[in-house]
Amino acid sequence: MIITAVILATAAAFCLALGTHFQQHAVATMAPGLRRRAAWATGLGLMGLVTVLNVIALGLGPVAIVQPIGAVSLVFAVLIGRRYFGLRLGAPLLISIAVTLFGIFSFVATSARFAHDISVNAHSVTWLLAVLIALTIFAGLFSFSSAGHIPRVVMTGIVFGTVAAATHVLARSVVMSGLPGLDTFGLRWWALLGAVGLASAAGFWLVQTAYACGPAETVLAGLTVIDPIVAVIIGAAFFGEYTGLTPPATLGLLVSAAIGIGGVWMLSRFHPKVLESRSTARTDTAVGTAQTSSHTAQEGITL
Repeated sequence: MIITAVILATAAAFCLALGTHFQQHAVATMAPGLRRRAAWATGLGLMGLVTVLNVIALGLGPVAIVQPIGAVSLVFAVLIGRRYFGLRLGAPLLISIAVTLFGIFSFVATSARFAHDISVNAHSVTWLLAVLIALTIFAGLFSFSSAGHIPRVVMTGIVFGTVAAATHVLARSVVMSGLPGLDTFGLRWWALLGAVGLASAAGFWLVQTAYACGPAETVLAGLTVIDPIVAVIIGAAFFGEYTGLTPPATLGLLVSAAIGIGGVWMLSRFHPKVLESRSTARTDTAVGTAQTSSHTAQEGITL
């Protein structure tokens, strides 16, 4: 089952990369009209397929293995960006992606060794439900704030990481016990299912605002690094999925997470689009300064 989960998660990673590029291109660069709506709707359809594939994969395999595979979408995104959007593959971009992938896959290699089947009880489901509701409200408010690109990416990763953990719990219950497994805790299960839908909608809206103010690769990097880290934390804290973690393993997870987050930061600093925007801003500033100096000189001559 784990091999099937890996295959499905890899297919989802490709759809995620393609859908992200479609939506980011539509939101950030295309003029309003039929083409923009068509591109955005295509991206939305691919995101829906990502959800279906991930739900099935999370029902078949541990979240510590399934979620981090989404990091492969970075590789797909770079290839798609180079082929269709003229993305330049300079050394800074490639190094940033390599650091990000190294961090997330070392995180997977460590966490997967300690993964166990989840232990679900009414208390843990209630806590997860409360966290999802709180995050949904906060993400909705956060999307209307003046926060920049990276804070929006981080917040989206937290939301979707929590959604992934809840989806894993629900999907495993169905796989192990069928649909009657959702009746084990009565109303709590159905409330959790509804909260997953609302949190997903809030995260989806928040990620659209991130597309509007930054490159697609940065959004993908943030999601594929922060998402699995949050999912593993929730699995460990609420459902005993990683019992037996030793101090060296915990330290390894922290170091791996720091490396992955560092890769995202590098990507946000050295992505070609970011460098280009900085260069344009410096040029505009220099032109404005030169024009001001020229006007001042002319006034002095007139006097």
